[in-house]
Amino acid sequence: GGFAAAAATVAVMMVTLAVGFVAFAAHIALARHYEPEVAALIVAGSLFLLALIALLVARQVLKRAQRELRSAVASSAAVAFVPTAASMAARHTRLAAVVGVASIGFWLARNTLRR
Repeated sequence: GGFAAAAATVAVMMVTLAVGFVAFAAHIALARHYEPEVAALIVAGSLFLLALIALLVARQVLKRAQRELRSAVASSAAVAFVPTAASMAARHTRLAAVVGVASIGFWLARNTLRR
């Protein structure tokens, strides 16, 4: 746990430094062909575009993970609730009650997806 977190922190710091040095090198190279202010704007715009792309990818990954989590919770609720409710209903009531309880279980599982 702790070692992996420390390694991840060091990796993030190194990537940040690398991006900074690449941006600085790009600025120096562009400054040879353009005015320094224009070179700085080009580098800043490029970094902004890369950050925006990374943000969009992260957003899509997060949405997918949330969808999968909701689906897992809903199916888990249905699997956990319906057999217990059906066995209780079968012992104490008639077939119509068993069908009713199972329907309620599936309805509850489906509605957990919407929240």
